Amino acid sequence: MEDKQQPIVEQTLKMMAEKHGEAPRPMVLMSRVIPQWVPRQAAEQKFVMDLPHVPAKYKQLLMIATTIGAGNHQCTKTQIKLAQKAGLTKEEIGEAILVARYALASTVFNTALDGLELLVGDEDSPNDGK
Repeated sequence: MEDKQQPIVEQTLKMMAEKHGEAPRPMVLMSRVIPQWVPRQAAEQKFVMDLPHVPAKYKQLLMIATTIGAGNHQCTKTQIKLAQKAGLTKEEIGEAILVARYALASTVFNTALDGLELLVGDEDSPNDGK
């Protein structure tokens, strides 16, 4: 790592620690592997969160639902903490969790589509009635 990069990485990790309550472990480890990534990660977060069309509250709820969908327990916990810190209610967070659960559960049908078509065969072909 270049010496001039080190202070930027350390400052970024410190900023992340202040925001999250601790420096995110993956970023700490990445700072030892590819240190240039850490400020880039912070810059990408700022870019996305500063976009004007989706309110910050909705973005936070999307972050919760996405981390749940990805199956990442630690990121989900972190996003819920950040949402609480931002003033979102437990009911709003709970609804985001239920939306994620519903969206994930609904994908089961599409995942099973080929198998369902195999079971049904030509009984319900999309070309029926044409």
